[in-house]
Amino acid sequence: MSHKQGKSEMLKVKSNINILFILLVISMAGGLILNGKADASVKLKKPIPELCYDCHKELKEAQADKYLHVLFKKGECITCHNSHVSSVPGLLDDTVGSICLGCHEDIRNLINTGRVHNVLRKGDCTECHEAHSGDREHLLADEEKELCVKCHEYAREQAGQANGCLPFKKGECSACHDSHASVNNNLLRSDPNTLCRECHAPNCKADGISISHLVEDLDCTSCHSGHGSENRSALGPYGHTAFIKKDCSQCHNPITSGKPVTVRLKGEEMCFSCHKKEEYTYVKDDQHAKAQANQCNLCHSNHASDNDDLTVNERDVCINCHGKTEQRTLEMEKGLKTEECPPIKDRKCFECHIPGHSAQPLSFRGDGIEMCVRCHTVEHSSTHPVGNDITDPRNGKPVTCISCHSMHASRSDFMLTHERNRSLCIQCHNR
Repeated sequence: MSHKQGKSEMLKVKSNINILFILLVISMAGGLILNGKADASVKLKKPIPELCYDCHKELKEAQADKYLHVLFKKGECITCHNSHVSSVPGLLDDTVGSICLGCHEDIRNLINTGRVHNVLRKGDCTECHEAHSGDREHLLADEEKELCVKCHEYAREQAGQANGCLPFKKGECSACHDSHASVNNNLLRSDPNTLCRECHAPNCKADGISISHLVEDLDCTSCHSGHGSENRSALGPYGHTAFIKKDCSQCHNPITSGKPVTVRLKGEEMCFSCHKKEEYTYVKDDQHAKAQANQCNLCHSNHASDNDDLTVNERDVCINCHGKTEQRTLEMEKGLKTEECPPIKDRKCFECHIPGHSAQPLSFRGDGIEMCVRCHTVEHSSTHPVGNDITDPRNGKPVTCISCHSMHASRSDFMLTHERNRSLCIQCHNR
């Protein structure tokens, strides 16, 4: 190698070293910026939140509202928002639910208690609360009653009834219900008996004789509406005619003070003395009710109910035994991108299952097609071929709606068992 060539190679090495050094410096500077240690290198035109208010003038005006979110009041916009880019509307750093629960530890702990408000379970906090400020306590987006009846339409109807619970008539839903989560059914703050006694002691009578000592441990809502009713003492709103009219002798033996209340006939015979057995699909010794003295009592109330068929709260009956199904459903709901079936969402088990009245598998109201078509008429007109002539190669049985859809354990859109673009199809079409 000549002297001239050697010198040229040395210059190239030095040049490469300089380039590497410059890249290293840039990399270190970038690292410092990313780690928040070189804030001074990026000088904002104005401090936050004044910089934000240049565009979001309505938020600066909102600082005058009666109630302010603590972070909004402090002007800590970037605690919740990303100032440049985000995959969440509003340039949020994460989903609304995740951001809120990041601070509200008390509500985060409530979620593990068992029964969670549907809105909270989906993380839609801003369905009920304002994010920045408002004129209502707890930053409620509307009056408490209006927020509740927006989803619970039946409550709006009951509000106009002649008799009812005073807090409910005042629109004070949170007097009895926890709006986030609870260990009690219907998100009650405590069990119905304890809750009702906060306002009034039991004063129940039958045929003019006090039976308060007999009902003191019973659920008050098994006879009385927790909201409103046209019946005296807020009985019902639906009930056996004899009960509403307080004609106890139609079903019970004469009531004597200090003695147990008994019925005239045993078991289902008491019910069938009025309800003719041949008018119903009746499955004797249904597996769900083998331990019941009266099979009808598993799903129907003796006295009154919120439902016109006198059914009890499904959650009381079904979920207390089918805990694993409930857990799978909760896991499913966390991952669903599309809305689940309303009966699943609201835990209206009797919409699809009718123990004691069905010989179908899982006590379905009909087969795997009839049951779904009751609601999904449009989908049925353009469905994958189903019916007795179409065989599922996996089990040799007819293809029905539930061959592809899972009501309690779906992980895909439209409550499908598998992803619909490929995975679902190759379950059968794999040859």
